[in-house]
Amino acid sequence: MNPNCDIPNSDADDNNEQPPANTYNTGTPLQFGLSDEALQAELHSYAQALRQEFELTQAKQADNETTNVERYTRDFFKKNLAHAAAQIVWLSSNSTSDSIRLKASQFIVKEALAASIGDGDPIAELLRELHNPHDLTQPA
Repeated sequence: MNPNCDIPNSDADDNNEQPPANTYNTGTPLQFGLSDEALQAELHSYAQALRQEFELTQAKQADNETTNVERYTRDFFKKNLAHAAAQIVWLSSNSTSDSIRLKASQFIVKEALAASIGDGDPIAELLRELHNPHDLTQPA
């Protein structure tokens, strides 16, 4: 018997040997959770999944940025349409170049007629009749 405790001596005490700290009387090491190799494999699979998700997100952002640039450009043009039309009108009357005044005026007339044809404008009908004088001789 050990003089310092009430527990009878075991064979390990007789030989002054203690079992290793990571074993539990079976001689095999205790396993808590995953082994180092299994943990490394799990970490690599998570890293690969994160990389794939990152690449997909980057690809989607690139597509969205292209779409956003087009949308912003079209919005910019729409916001500045009135100013551009005013510049064309100004050029049609104030340009020092005859060819610029002619081109600006032709553009204004073409756009105005295109819009009036779609609306069924009576001015367009009058201009069409003036363009075809043989239609004026026939009674309505």
